[in-house]
Amino acid sequence: MAEHLLDVRHLKTVFHMGEGLVKAVDDATFHVDEGEIIGIVGESGSGKSVTMMSILKLIAMPPGEIVGGEAWFGGKDILKYAANSPELREIRGGGISMIFQEPMTSLNPVLTVGQQIMESIMLHLKLSKSDARARAIELLTQVGIPDASSRIDYYPTQFSGGMRQRVMIAMAMSCNPKILIADEATTALDVTTQEQILELLRNIVKETNTALIIITHNLSIIARYAERIYVMYAGNIVERATSEELFAEPSHPYTMGLLRAIPRLDSDKSQRLVSIDGIPPNPALKTGRCPFFERCPYAEARCDVKEIPEPIVYSVTHAAACRFRREELIARAPAQVQTAEKRSIGKTPILQLVNLSKYYPVTQGIARRKIGDVKALDDVNITIYEGETLGLVGESGCGKTTLAKTVLRLQPATGGQILFRGQDITALKERKLGDIRREVQFIFQDPYGSLDPRQTAGSVVGEAIRTHHLAKDKADYDRRVNELFEAVGLDPGLKDRAPHEFSGGQRQRLCVAAALASEPSFVICDEPISALDVSIQAQIINLLIDLQAKRGLTYLFIAHDLSVVRHISDRIAVMYLGRVVEISPWDRLYENPLHPYTRALLSAIPIPDPVVEKARVRTRIEGEVPSLMNRPTGCVFHPRCPYATERCAKEVPTLQDYDGHEAACFRIGEFA
Repeated sequence: MAEHLLDVRHLKTVFHMGEGLVKAVDDATFHVDEGEIIGIVGESGSGKSVTMMSILKLIAMPPGEIVGGEAWFGGKDILKYAANSPELREIRGGGISMIFQEPMTSLNPVLTVGQQIMESIMLHLKLSKSDARARAIELLTQVGIPDASSRIDYYPTQFSGGMRQRVMIAMAMSCNPKILIADEATTALDVTTQEQILELLRNIVKETNTALIIITHNLSIIARYAERIYVMYAGNIVERATSEELFAEPSHPYTMGLLRAIPRLDSDKSQRLVSIDGIPPNPALKTGRCPFFERCPYAEARCDVKEIPEPIVYSVTHAAACRFRREELIARAPAQVQTAEKRSIGKTPILQLVNLSKYYPVTQGIARRKIGDVKALDDVNITIYEGETLGLVGESGCGKTTLAKTVLRLQPATGGQILFRGQDITALKERKLGDIRREVQFIFQDPYGSLDPRQTAGSVVGEAIRTHHLAKDKADYDRRVNELFEAVGLDPGLKDRAPHEFSGGQRQRLCVAAALASEPSFVICDEPISALDVSIQAQIINLLIDLQAKRGLTYLFIAHDLSVVRHISDRIAVMYLGRVVEISPWDRLYENPLHPYTRALLSAIPIPDPVVEKARVRTRIEGEVPSLMNRPTGCVFHPRCPYATERCAKEVPTLQDYDGHEAACFRIGEFA
């Protein structure tokens, strides 16, 4: 066999912690060749990032320690080099580069982006300062930074999230590496920006023959971009295959579970998502047996032995570490997917937004003289009916969270009306908002940031019960808190724990329980699953659907992932730069999107099937959402719209009704 560009064999990395020896990477073997794109997938804590950081010896030692394995690159085992050796420093950046998940933790805020890119070029390529600057400008232009010759002197804080990630790519490519590692490089980005970044990386691979390793928990991304895939679980590689093999014939129960948990644009939304029960095991408590044993729906007595199963080889490129062959797993498949419980949607509006606007004043000078307004919400009209779920989608900066906070009166509206059960609450005094806030609750995006770390879980959940005096006595209070824990699938015995003692999925369940404590009728869910793994996402989505059916709840569900929104929503409103550009029943919006922006959002969502992905005709938009400070005239979308005309730059289109499907565009009849 020809030598691989990178050949990792039996890598083992541990951490010496107070709770014991944590086996973060346990006998991982994989390879990558020139010009190849491979994906490494798995839930958080599966060992993906630690594997890559071990290869470059970027883990803290101590408590981390590489206790076994080899990593052959350029004919040398780079694990033999000391972490601070000149040889390894030469490989970092010069041979293997890494794009990290959060660019602001990797970029120095007190240095310009140009200085940071030039530093690596001057170190590895030995160029002069002027030549390094020219190279940095060339790289920034290559990754799509407009006006790179002047923006090279900008600081990281002067760039948007997507632009900062582009700077990170430019920095990673600055010394012409042979391998580029993208570690969850698009997780925090909007779907359109995510698509732009990944297309950029794929183009770089094609043009330079650089190998790309994509680390992610998003199997849809992997289906679109990767050629081969390694699935990791609890520090072990449990399955390896080509992209086509993995999605057509998944052969490990964990891979099967991940695929069943993903909401798809082309799936039957009447069926419940199938989540993987439980949470990943604590790596400090590994038993030596199959790591997936505790969560596996196929496990039986022969799996309960202190021995990790040897991989079953299905082809040269496909193997899975399971004691059951794929045919046995299919024959013993769990019960069919359950159909979601049907519910009725009322005809009475519970919330009406009428010409709602929210402006922020722009001031200048010491005297703070007002010079204009930033229009965060501009003439928004939305009606939500009792018992329905309205999905609200759009890129970051489009006004979704601002709308939610304005509805809750956490910030005052500038104009228009907010009618809750027919009552205009925009003019209500603060002391009269108590009943409204009891009936309207909020589930925040970041569960850890919204939970008080000084309170116990039971106290957090019971706070609304105390505030609104809903319990008769201590016994009634305890009973209500216990019922709320059980309603969201948590053991009431955990209510004396602090929030940091819960997993991410459990913390989100706590937030749901806290929102239900006041017995609301209307719940605003602001990106409630964006930070969760796909298996935990499925649990939370199913939980929200079940609670809605049992309690008759109405949801405003905010997200930027249209595959998730499609699964849970009855109708969907699309926002762009403070305006609603389309609103429709979910099926009509997905079958025939009328607005170009909606088409681009749907096109940017990958489907977890490489065969389907290759056959799709996609609509792409370039650039990012413009700053509200520089709001475009006319149609706010026209600078990025592939169909824009001179009229679009001058006039503002309003929502037009197309038999219950509304859209704001001048050219609908021409391309619909």
